[in-house]
Amino acid sequence: MQMFRQRKYLFAVAALVLVFAGCKGESPTSPTTNPPTTTIGGGGGGTPPPTTATITLAVSNPTPQVNSSSIITATVTDANNQPAANGTAVEFDTNLGTFTEANAQTVIRTTTNGVATVTLTSALAGTATVSAIVANVKKTATVTFSTVPITPPPPDTTPVITGISPNFGAPTGGQVVTITGKNFRTPLRVLFDFGPGKSPKDATIITSTGTSIQVLTPSVDLGPTAQQVTATIKVINEAGTPNEIVVTGPTFTYQLTILTPKITTVSPASGPIDGGTRVTIYGEGFQAPVQIFFGAAEVQPIQVLFNQITVMSPTARDATPDASGTGTGSVDVRVINITSATQDTLKAAFRFVPKMAITAMGPTQGSFTGGTRVRIDGTGFNDPVAVVIGGIAAQPISVSGTEIVAITGAPVVTGCGDISGATSVTNVNNGDTASGPNFTFQVPKPIVVSATNGVVGGSTSIVVSGAAVGVPRLTIGDQPLAITNSSTDAATGLTTFTATIPITASTLLNTQSCPAGGAVPIPTFVNVTYTNLTTTCTATLTKGLLLSPAPTPAVTLIPLTFSPFTSVIANPSATPPTTGTPSAPQTLNIVNTGPVPVRVNNVATSGCGNFSFSGTPFPTTLNSCDAFQITAQYNRTATQGSDSCVVTVTFVDSSSNPLPSLTKVLILNGTASP
Repeated sequence: MQMFRQRKYLFAVAALVLVFAGCKGESPTSPTTNPPTTTIGGGGGGTPPPTTATITLAVSNPTPQVNSSSIITATVTDANNQPAANGTAVEFDTNLGTFTEANAQTVIRTTTNGVATVTLTSALAGTATVSAIVANVKKTATVTFSTVPITPPPPDTTPVITGISPNFGAPTGGQVVTITGKNFRTPLRVLFDFGPGKSPKDATIITSTGTSIQVLTPSVDLGPTAQQVTATIKVINEAGTPNEIVVTGPTFTYQLTILTPKITTVSPASGPIDGGTRVTIYGEGFQAPVQIFFGAAEVQPIQVLFNQITVMSPTARDATPDASGTGTGSVDVRVINITSATQDTLKAAFRFVPKMAITAMGPTQGSFTGGTRVRIDGTGFNDPVAVVIGGIAAQPISVSGTEIVAITGAPVVTGCGDISGATSVTNVNNGDTASGPNFTFQVPKPIVVSATNGVVGGSTSIVVSGAAVGVPRLTIGDQPLAITNSSTDAATGLTTFTATIPITASTLLNTQSCPAGGAVPIPTFVNVTYTNLTTTCTATLTKGLLLSPAPTPAVTLIPLTFSPFTSVIANPSATPPTTGTPSAPQTLNIVNTGPVPVRVNNVATSGCGNFSFSGTPFPTTLNSCDAFQITAQYNRTATQGSDSCVVTVTFVDSSSNPLPSLTKVLILNGTASP
């Protein structure tokens, strides 16, 4: 009765809602909170609106910025200028932005003490026209969203020097130099700073703008021996004011007009007798055009700077034409400044050595993982050297003129084949190089040696040669095994894997058909495959593992159930009178389709008064493929009707432990009719 009253109340509320919906095309429902938020179509207030309503709109912020919000308040009064009843529905609409209460442009709110509010926001700039509607009364207000003003960053007033031109000159000074940059502000000072312990010198400013300063270089005393000195340009911006700031720029080089070469060193200091070594001559006072001699051979400069010259060494035959034999040994290096007719010679500065050669190497093969110690014999090795073995950079650990010992790196393996590559040695200082024999990185080829027989769901041990390196994968047939352990015999190199055979491997088993129907899984030889996932090498032992079924008991019904039984009832009034006929007998076999014996423990019947049974006596033990036979007949022949009979067969294992999962429940249905 209480439920019936509640339904009547709900029907009444729904009727009021439909009245409002008829006016506005909406179907609001009673709010669960006060005031609630409800979108169109999702329900609204449940109080009928006043017949004559007055709406007043107030906007908390009529000019918000985008992504900000403004609260619109609707005050609703009735004809007596009293607040509208609580729960009066007010529909708010906007043509720009959304109401946060429903993330929509239309929302229904209900009044409390005559007041309903919404919050409007917009990601776009513009003017939103917001309407508040109660019954047939509508009131509008506008909210104008403006873009967030972008405040430009303050201008960068930091002075910067971007360059000077020219950047060298005579020690006598008086040369016009232009300093370029930005944000230069007077008063200005320009200093030529000659480094620690030396006083900077002021340059005379000729003209200046915000982006350029022209100065006359100050003079400088190079001293009795120096030919060049470098000064760092510094600009003091707004010098002498509280805003003074020092800006450091590039350098200006003072250099004598006429230079005298001075050689300090040569690098590299040696090279092969065939020449072609890139050599740098260090010193000062080098002034193009120049002539360079290695012994008797003149070489052409590649680059000439004040303090260095780059050349290619000549052959020893050209440098020492009067020498006998191989021409090895040291020669002088001489530089002549042609303009000033000045020169300098560095005695025995460059040594010609026999051209590098590799005469022997061993071993010439090793593991693809690297780490093989290789000895390279030959001549002309000069530390430091770069060594490549098998096409892969190697790490030299000792270097002498005739022997290098290096450790091989590891190549990228992309297949199962061995990887071969060239061997070379390069003298880093003079670029001399020599090639040696190929080196082969050996990728081990696995062999599956043996596998212990296993049971589905059990474990097996698989022995593999050449399997110690890399990520292993084991399969039997098409079934992957879970490797649980591995160990490698250091003496034999054989790796023994312990792995679990998955239950799904039962699909690999052959079966034997049973006389009474069904089939039993039998032990089956399967292929064992090992794959090195690192090298992709694979090996298979054909029919290498005898896989046996899991010792799980199983029985199968053949057929799966009894068909409905039909008997004929007797008819004494017939002429001549008829006698009843039982149904035809049906036989069902329960076949042991598992690999272990099971025993039929009991056959129980329920509601089987009109059925008779015969067959295999129980308890009885069923070995694989043995069958337990039940023959049933429906014997109702006196009266018309039907019967259902339940036969339950239970099993135990060879130790008399119950096997509830094997319990079979048979439903026999019989019908007796004329």
